[in-house]
Amino acid sequence: MRLSRRHVESAATPVEFTFDGRRLPALAGETIAAALAASGIAAIRRFDGGARDETNWRGLYCGMGACYDCVVTVDGRAGQRACLTKITGGETVSSSQPTGTAGDKLAPLAEAPEDGHRQEAEVDVLVVGAGPAGMAAALAAKRCGAAVVVLDERAQAGGQYYKPLAPSLKAKQLPDRQFRHGAEKMAALEEAGVALIQGALVWGAIRPDEVMTLVAGREVVYRPKKLILATGAYERPYPIPGWTLPGVMTTGAAQTLARAYGVSPGQRVVVAGNGPLNLQLASDLAAHGVTVVAVVESAPRPGLRQWRSLAEAALAAPELIAEGARYRAMLARHGTRMLWGHAAVAAGGPSQLKTVTVAPLGTDGRADAAQSMTLEADALCLGYGFIASTEIGRALGCETVHDPRHLGTAALRISENGETSLAGVYAVGDGAHVAGSRVAEAMGAIAGAHAAEALGFGGDAGATQPARRGLATARRFQSALWDIFAAPPVDLSTIPNETILCRCEGLTFGRIRAEIDAGWDSLGTLKRRTRLGMGRCQARYCATTAARLIEERTGRPRPVDGFAPRLPVKPFPAAALARQKPEWGGHARAGSPNLSRAPMAEPFGEIEAEIVVIGGGVVGACLALEFARAGKDVLVVERDDVNLQASGANAGSLHVQLLSFDFGKKAEAGGGPAADTLPLGPYAVKLWQEIAEACGGDFEIRVTGGLMVAETEAGMAFLKAKAEVERRHGIKAEILGRSELRDLAPGLSEDLIGAEYVAEEGKINPLTATYRTFEAAKAAGARSLRGTNVTAIERNGAAWTITTSRGTIRAGTVINAAGPWAREIGAMVGLDVPVYSAPLQMITTERAPALVGQLVAHADRHLSLKQLSTGGILIGGAWPARYAEHQRLNTTMLDSIEGNLWVAQRVVPQIAGLHVLRSWAGMNVNIDGAPIVGEAPGRPGFYNCVTSNGYTLAPAVARLTRELLTTGKASFDVAPYRLERFEGSRP
Repeated sequence: MRLSRRHVESAATPVEFTFDGRRLPALAGETIAAALAASGIAAIRRFDGGARDETNWRGLYCGMGACYDCVVTVDGRAGQRACLTKITGGETVSSSQPTGTAGDKLAPLAEAPEDGHRQEAEVDVLVVGAGPAGMAAALAAKRCGAAVVVLDERAQAGGQYYKPLAPSLKAKQLPDRQFRHGAEKMAALEEAGVALIQGALVWGAIRPDEVMTLVAGREVVYRPKKLILATGAYERPYPIPGWTLPGVMTTGAAQTLARAYGVSPGQRVVVAGNGPLNLQLASDLAAHGVTVVAVVESAPRPGLRQWRSLAEAALAAPELIAEGARYRAMLARHGTRMLWGHAAVAAGGPSQLKTVTVAPLGTDGRADAAQSMTLEADALCLGYGFIASTEIGRALGCETVHDPRHLGTAALRISENGETSLAGVYAVGDGAHVAGSRVAEAMGAIAGAHAAEALGFGGDAGATQPARRGLATARRFQSALWDIFAAPPVDLSTIPNETILCRCEGLTFGRIRAEIDAGWDSLGTLKRRTRLGMGRCQARYCATTAARLIEERTGRPRPVDGFAPRLPVKPFPAAALARQKPEWGGHARAGSPNLSRAPMAEPFGEIEAEIVVIGGGVVGACLALEFARAGKDVLVVERDDVNLQASGANAGSLHVQLLSFDFGKKAEAGGGPAADTLPLGPYAVKLWQEIAEACGGDFEIRVTGGLMVAETEAGMAFLKAKAEVERRHGIKAEILGRSELRDLAPGLSEDLIGAEYVAEEGKINPLTATYRTFEAAKAAGARSLRGTNVTAIERNGAAWTITTSRGTIRAGTVINAAGPWAREIGAMVGLDVPVYSAPLQMITTERAPALVGQLVAHADRHLSLKQLSTGGILIGGAWPARYAEHQRLNTTMLDSIEGNLWVAQRVVPQIAGLHVLRSWAGMNVNIDGAPIVGEAPGRPGFYNCVTSNGYTLAPAVARLTRELLTTGKASFDVAPYRLERFEGSRP
């Protein structure tokens, strides 16, 4: 319903829009979410992740464009956030995606770039975020004389704190101090001449002088001399049973509806959580006729110690304490219950919120279920504090520190001037460390002036002194406020197993607890095994909770930084970045940097094993399974956690035909080694199917056939020549014309004139297959050690002594299965194993309708493309990435992202109607096109087992190695795969 405010009225002509076939009223300039809420509609879309329950609806949750739970389709454009998308009138809004078929295609989300050159802009100081901190920083830098640009994703400046009135409303006079201060800050920016760009999505930064944005749907790369991150915070998740029901939202989301759009989140509202923001929302709603059933505060009623803090807060900010008193009085006047020391413990309702269960909390944070009560409500607003939006800073490699409050989260380490560990990069406000709007404004002013002065712009030396004094006062107030609202520690152990933990993927607490208890107890491993954090919100609402679960169930300190940083920090339209780029001529070979992020592990002293496999990737898993089933005592030694590096970052293609760069002029060693490997492809796919059947689990193996498409007659000639070579090696390759291709794959571009088709190709889920293979190997008797870095290997008589970071291992046989690091392992025994690492990128989109069934490659360009069982489209094809030394991470490159997306959209045009969710870089193994298998010359008992087509061929090379070791002969002639083929490899 719409709120009636004395000083606020409509500023827009009423319009209409259609939602799932219903004509609904709206005010031009308000968001779709606000218009739906005004019509009493809480259910916005059907959940499209996890179990895909068709009765499971989702609604507005965060209200600030961070959770993506409210995405809808607007005029054919999928993935639009209802909380940010403005209504102009006449829109057709749907809760579901287009089907992707001829009459219902995905509409492009952005216009294609006009030319091959992206727009770039240089600026003295770039500020990301126009909340209190960003506006203060921009104003201070501008007053020093610097050229300043402020980028903000929202349509209006002010951030989550100031929340200006939407264009659909106008005020006869601004209702309160918060609105007035926001308007004053905005006027000061305009008067100073600060360039403020609204609707700008900053999706990442690769370097401090390379900030990637989309402005009005167009790609712009900013190259600032100084970068100030004022990215704000998002509300900390508080998972309870039913928290994904429509009608359950954050306090911030409800406040945005009420303050900015004049719309109530419901008719009967419960506000629950911790902190004064909940009181402000509840009193505002009550003052405007909404029934606030209760305010549920997890902190106990303030006692004597808190009253002392209250006195300190009153001295630091008397006007804020007075406001708090007015909130309490307003609630009392309207008969709203104030439940101190209570928490919301469940939300009920089959398809949207109907009831809220609350219970008192003990000092240990546990709810007393025996004293619980159930309240009727159609809206539950949860506000339990905030998490700093550190994503851009972490992507750049800025150092983090631990913020121990709430569940414990990461904050950015900054100096007294707001500078991070990276020179020239500042972080201010809640985006660095959550401390409230007054601290944010003071730190913004200090950082803005410091950045400008560091560039040589003049400034009054005393100009920041008021900000520094204000900062000290604001910090005293904030400290006192936290003391007043000190709540019991969060206890996750009582949350039922069936409760959703990861909103995007529908993963439950029970699933994650079971994984941790089974030993898969790192965030990276949980992500790969379960898809935790892989959805649209990019782990914002699950990473902290999962990290706390790991701590509670293992006793180890929780990982502070969460998942490894990935770009984009928010999804962006694929169409906006699709630019043609030059094709490279081969793998960009790199060294083999030590990427170890090894889990904590105790020393083990001395142990023995019959066979030691070095490397816990997919090849190591297959070797463990082969030897364990053969009755051998096999031990896998892994420096990090299993499946964490090259294998875990793999795209999961099951290649049988030659890739375009394995044949012809681009091929390594003339293409001969790659051609010699062809017989292993179909054999490996069959082995994978056998392993999956024996393991009793779904590896998501889909032998759908593989297409290598062509756009030109030259491309078709290339495919025909390649197919002849493949047929000579036993591959059943067919050449398809235009019409045959269209019949087989109607979702591909009509500009394609033909393709080569190999029916035996397909795909596999590497996030499932490797782990289940390891589990089967362990069940058969294999052992493994993680967090164990091999530092030396020596021959002692008839055995090998392997020195590691945790102890010494004696073994009769050593198998080098270290993938990109195989050269380092070989060097330990005096061998030159010519294996190189070549960091490559991959990209995945949001879930899409069925667009392509086959594994798709391109004859002339680098492309590997497939649609996953989840619906996302995975795009790769050997576009290079880079190694960031200061982060010890492989990271993606802008040119590669642009070029990869351009090729992908030429082949599957409807990718232009999707958002890119994630890009990442994996360490590819680069040899000469063929594996290295067999006992090393002059090193009895030392075997190599490495392949550059690692995932497909892993079970094949493992089988050959086991056969050679146990019988002295193999199912295939391994002469083309032996180390001796390389000149200089002999002892």
